[in-house]
Amino acid sequence: MDELEYLGELEEDPQSSPRPAGALAQKLVLEKPSADSAPGASEQEIPAYPSAPQDDQSLFDEALRLNLQQESAFTKSQREKEKTYKLIVENTTDAVVEMEKDGKILFVNPSFTKIFGYDAREIVGRNITKVLSRAARRELKRSLDQYFNDGKDEASAAAREVITLKGTHKEGHPVSIELFFSAYEHRKRSVIVAIIRDLTHVRSIQFELQQTKRNYWALSETTTDAILQINEKFQILFANTAAESIFGYGSKNLLQQEFSMLFPSAAYKRYQEKFNKYFYIDDVHRNLSKLKNTIEVLGQNKEGEIIPLEISFGNSKSVQGDRLLTCIIRDITQRKNTERMLRFLAYHDRLTNLGNRDLFGISLGDFLQDVGRSPELIGALLFLDLDGFKKVNDTMGHDVGDKILTQCAQRLANCLRESDHVYRFSDEGTQGSSDGLFRFGGDEFVILLKHLKQSTDAAIVAKKIIDTVSQPYNVGSPDAGSNINLGVSIGIAMIPEDGTNATKLISSADVAMYKAKEVGNHYAFFTKEINSRVTERFMLEDGIRDALNNGRFELFYHPIVTSSGGIMGMEALLRLNHPEEGYISPERFIPVAEESGLIIPLGDWVLETACNHLRYWRTSGYQDLFVSVNLSPKQFDQEDLVDKIGKIIRKTGVD
Repeated sequence: MDELEYLGELEEDPQSSPRPAGALAQKLVLEKPSADSAPGASEQEIPAYPSAPQDDQSLFDEALRLNLQQESAFTKSQREKEKTYKLIVENTTDAVVEMEKDGKILFVNPSFTKIFGYDAREIVGRNITKVLSRAARRELKRSLDQYFNDGKDEASAAAREVITLKGTHKEGHPVSIELFFSAYEHRKRSVIVAIIRDLTHVRSIQFELQQTKRNYWALSETTTDAILQINEKFQILFANTAAESIFGYGSKNLLQQEFSMLFPSAAYKRYQEKFNKYFYIDDVHRNLSKLKNTIEVLGQNKEGEIIPLEISFGNSKSVQGDRLLTCIIRDITQRKNTERMLRFLAYHDRLTNLGNRDLFGISLGDFLQDVGRSPELIGALLFLDLDGFKKVNDTMGHDVGDKILTQCAQRLANCLRESDHVYRFSDEGTQGSSDGLFRFGGDEFVILLKHLKQSTDAAIVAKKIIDTVSQPYNVGSPDAGSNINLGVSIGIAMIPEDGTNATKLISSADVAMYKAKEVGNHYAFFTKEINSRVTERFMLEDGIRDALNNGRFELFYHPIVTSSGGIMGMEALLRLNHPEEGYISPERFIPVAEESGLIIPLGDWVLETACNHLRYWRTSGYQDLFVSVNLSPKQFDQEDLVDKIGKIIRKTGVD
């Protein structure tokens, strides 16, 4: 509290001119003794040399008038200062306490009540120790003793000392406080003014910050991801220990280094502008700016090795207001390897590692798009079928068949350029296909030739494939002998001549392949004539199926006679009664039935029908009659043929 001292003294001015006897020069001084005086409150001198008195006034009257005038000015100034002091004390958030030297409280402001819970009526007259812990009492006493017992310089230093103490709230819970005090003399006794600041909230914030710091440290040090913090100059300010496992640099060695050192120069230049955006675009606004929270980039470790990285960004500001960017960096090498492996498995045949039907669809679609943009491009689609493979696979087992397919796949790959591709549509990959485009057997391969100069180039490749694939296969099986010989039939469809979409090209190549199979170990280009014949064949195949399902097959019988002219038996002859073409010769439909596999159910129908007819004739009196039924070579490939014939005989009741 400011203390003003009014000093008045009369003294002679040695520089003044002689005065009449008894005349006095009066000087009034208004002085503020504190060294911390506020501006405007410094020493003010007011000379008071009374003017010549009027006739009815004396020199003393004039001096008295001036003295009273200055005293009034002092009182007015004092009141203004007291008013300002009161305004500050009552509105400050710090507690203000006036107390005697022994700690007896004389005055508290409203903030004291907010901090300690005691209002003025409860605490005034009580000792300050009421709101202090035992340790705080000792600490305050030490500081007060030092202030009053030491010399002037030491006391001033003690008064400026800020003491951190533990206080006690009225309700009993502890209160962290800072205390600063000073003293002044009032009516010949010392009055202490203490300023007390509540640190509870500050300490709570400090504790939370420390806890957050510990949690952040624990998190950053236990994660396997690298965590870096960079400033707007792209300098690294923080790096956790996991950064070393990814980049090879120790966390301390990364501090103050350039962020760019962790990337290949080309990759960093490409992404630097995007990195910069993350400083200013917050998470909530990134969707609007089409900025992803996580990006994948290529990084570079200490050894110069390129590593795929995934980086997540979070921006913030430092205490100084500088923008910071926190980067969580993950090495995704293993994930990328897994993705590549899964992608390979998804688009490749497991047995041969050749592209599967899905990869073929993508590759063919891409090339057709190129052809659409550049009509001068020429390509070819080759369908391959291994002649005789099914018989080897059925008789020698699937293990032998798999070995042949694997060797064949390698031979095909060696016949092609890098721009050409060979595919295998395995039985497993074609099940469930709804588009009808890839209904091929496991012994069929597809080759896509790109960027040919002329159609004869496809023939050259086909000849090379036939020569290579037809070489003996050594499967290492004692049952199979030393070598197995197979042929290959190849159908060729030219792109874009024979089709500009996948459906047409696949159909054309498939038709040409069936034409090549008529010769065997040969290739054939798709033509309209071939298409007509193959189309007729497919229609005939559908007719066979329809006739089996709807009973349009009929048996005719040719009598077998004795030398004397008597009938001893019948030869069953199969006929197809087509609803449009009438009766179709067996020479037309039997080969188709054999190629399509329909000969098996058709042969079963013939046997059972012939046996039923024989039973009818015998019950009609022709006991010695017999029936002869012709079997296809394909039927003899059935392991259960004998059992099947026996069941039909027992079922029909013939002996």
